[in-house]
Amino acid sequence: MKRYVLVLLAMAAVIAAPIVLRPAASARTSDYEEKDRLVIITPHVETLRYELERAFVRWMKEKHGRRVVIDWRIPGGTSDIIKVVNSEYAAAGKKSGIAIDLMLGGGPIDYGGLKQSGYIVASDPSGQYGPAAVKAAHPDWFSDAAIPASVAGQVYYDTEMTWIGTCLSSFGICWNKENLARRGISAPVTWSDLASPVYENQLAVSDPTKSGTVAAMFETILQISIAKSVAGNTLKAPSPEEAGALISQGWDAGLREIRRIGANSRYWTDSSTKIPLDISEGEALAGMCVDFYGRNVIERLTKVNGSSRLGFIAPVGGTTISPQPVAMFRGAPNPELATRFIEFVLSVEGQKLWGLKAGTPGGPEKMALRNMPLRRDYYVPEILKDAADPELRPLEPGVAFVYQKKYTGDLFSAIRFLIRAMCIDPHVELKEAWHELIAHGFPPRATEAFEALPATVGYETVRATIAPVLKSRDPLAAAKLGRELSGQFREQYLNVRDLAREGK
Repeated sequence: MKRYVLVLLAMAAVIAAPIVLRPAASARTSDYEEKDRLVIITPHVETLRYELERAFVRWMKEKHGRRVVIDWRIPGGTSDIIKVVNSEYAAAGKKSGIAIDLMLGGGPIDYGGLKQSGYIVASDPSGQYGPAAVKAAHPDWFSDAAIPASVAGQVYYDTEMTWIGTCLSSFGICWNKENLARRGISAPVTWSDLASPVYENQLAVSDPTKSGTVAAMFETILQISIAKSVAGNTLKAPSPEEAGALISQGWDAGLREIRRIGANSRYWTDSSTKIPLDISEGEALAGMCVDFYGRNVIERLTKVNGSSRLGFIAPVGGTTISPQPVAMFRGAPNPELATRFIEFVLSVEGQKLWGLKAGTPGGPEKMALRNMPLRRDYYVPEILKDAADPELRPLEPGVAFVYQKKYTGDLFSAIRFLIRAMCIDPHVELKEAWHELIAHGFPPRATEAFEALPATVGYETVRATIAPVLKSRDPLAAAKLGRELSGQFREQYLNVRDLAREGK
């Protein structure tokens, strides 16, 4: 009996030790006064956080003679951060803060929602601090010569200064060179390539409901498809009805392309960073990823001779180039230090950190971040000679696809919702149907049934029915609609599977 008591006491000690011995505050931040501690919530990876903090701490020491520290909060991806922020403000009340100074990273759509809720602000109550104060102190930065207001349809900072872009990101395709060569498959160069049957069960794809950045990637596919449909019309001046039909045709074609990509996917991951790593390790042949994730993995895998088994391409004219913003929260505990950080990341010194090679003057210490700087005056020969990617010119005409907000700007949430209902929830049935189509040579009736789209996901129907439900923020109504749509697609895929097996 005594032996069992000793075992129980030992187990209790093991369980209690972390609680009893934990420090009252972070070991790294506990010796810093509140005025010297900046709290930032972000989806950015550890490498980027390390380099940003190291450079900012040095900048503050050199410019202002202050010793500061960043207290990072990393609950997950952008969607997870939005949930945390919404929950914290709901608990704190309308006029209170949430003990966080800044949000860094994500996409403009996410910040638009935070602005609408009143959670991010242009300045603190005194009017001395915040993004608006940075613009007031450096008006020359906010010009076409430095930080343009917009490029290719993408807004680079909020006109009311509740958020400002810090760097640029695009979307692209990464692939395993060695495995594609073994299969005799050419490297993908367009989004349409990923819809080919040669990639059956071999694509790595991120869940757009978990990341605004990933959702923007799928929105781009729809935008490109709509643009092709509109540009391909033979009418010099189509009527509103004819123009609407062209947009709807492009929308349908884009949804079909997304569905074929979904049918080829091995999985839908919550982690965007997972994709290039899995592909490099042979877990998938190719996938869709954010540019700097792909380029960072390529750098890690690069051999002495300069080769790497991972390839990446951002289709020229086939991807949007959007800003990754920073914003100050309402009730920020340290608005002065928050303003200093915004000023730092927008300065030429801060911009160099995003794009230069590791170890170069003004560059990162351990590894190149491989992000594209936002400032136009970064892209000059004397700076680019030390750039990790000197060939990148994101602000040049024709490099980015021109985003048309009027087509899908108000359907962003609906696009995420549709992809979940069409590809993610019925993923097993979708893959079964696709496999049988391929195995039986795409029989005509089965293929026609697969290509069909229910009227419930047509462009005008989505705008009139699905979008309003999502904007109402009624979770029960959205869940009911999601179940109904997923059920429709699941039945469709099971029908396609059976028709294909019968060779019809």
